[in-house]
Amino acid sequence: NHLRGAVSQLSPYVTHGFFSLGEAVTDLLQRTPLTPDDQLFKEFAWRSFYHHVWAQKGEAIFQDLRPALPNVRYADSLPADIREGRTGLPVIDQAVASLYSSGYLHNHARMWLASYIVHLRHVHWKAGADWLYSHLLDGDLASNHLSWQWVASTFSTKPYLFNADNVSKYAPAAWHCQETPLAASYESLERIARGQWASGQIAFLKWAEQAGRGSPGMKEPACYRKPPDLTLNRLNLSLNEYAPSGLDEAHQIELVHAWALRSRSLASGINGERPYRLGVIHLPAQSRWPWSQRRWEFVLTRMKAVCNALFIGDANDLIGFLPKDKKYYLVHELAAQETQSALSGLNLTLLSPPPLFKEPDYFCPSFSKYFRLVSETNWSH
Repeated sequence: NHLRGAVSQLSPYVTHGFFSLGEAVTDLLQRTPLTPDDQLFKEFAWRSFYHHVWAQKGEAIFQDLRPALPNVRYADSLPADIREGRTGLPVIDQAVASLYSSGYLHNHARMWLASYIVHLRHVHWKAGADWLYSHLLDGDLASNHLSWQWVASTFSTKPYLFNADNVSKYAPAAWHCQETPLAASYESLERIARGQWASGQIAFLKWAEQAGRGSPGMKEPACYRKPPDLTLNRLNLSLNEYAPSGLDEAHQIELVHAWALRSRSLASGINGERPYRLGVIHLPAQSRWPWSQRRWEFVLTRMKAVCNALFIGDANDLIGFLPKDKKYYLVHELAAQETQSALSGLNLTLLSPPPLFKEPDYFCPSFSKYFRLVSETNWSH
């Protein structure tokens, strides 16, 4: 919980499939004891749970899973003072600065940021979730959007709130907010969250307005639905250019997407031959979820390192160039569903990375129920 505490920062590598959660735990067990009671294990389990919900609920995770707090009208866009880090609340402005400068944000800071946006500024959680996802290096649709719903109480039983004392306990001095409207009781903050204390919310709005007058704020980094030219030039890549060498001679081909960037293929190959690896960025799938330049460079640098060739464009156009007499592999990931669908006309075999748990085949509505089930009966380590 401490912003300077022991945090693995494995999340970008898990999100983009450098390894699976199951592989991470297997590796850790070779180095140190790890049980379901350990906090790190529980953090892995939360991620697994969110993907369980996504698999069961599909597109519904991008809408309120349960009714929002009654009698509260939520704005559908994020105010400029939040986007520009000039709210006057150090905890919020520091979080935004950290997000923009590194593409990463400690989980506790993410919760503070989400709570402030949803409960103290009354902005709908999805506006905040979409914004945060675009700037995160580790943005995972399930973990990100369901975490925001958990804070908002559309995927939990009560709103998550924090105050200045909580920030002082867990954050460095530059984040502290003791002389601000955040130095309030949880009872007062919950009244604001539930729309029962209009003057309390107005205090936050006035604070932000006054702070904004004297602060230049920060320029929000651009996010892109396709790789920006600077990234392409730096990596010597091009859009929609497809002229790989060695593809015709390959017996098997693995189509590598952005969510499965492991160093070696999961396919066994013929006579020990590893499959030819063709990286595919299906741009229509990106149109809904833009990325920062930092994230584009992270993904494409890795993809270029582990693949024989890359295709960046519409995967439907790629089908016409690929030989039909080959056997193709693709790692199955929920985040790559659109890419998988576009490539379904090929002789495609889906691969599954080692999971953390044997997943239940029915929906577990809460983390406690899910964790109890998988840790007590299904954890095979």
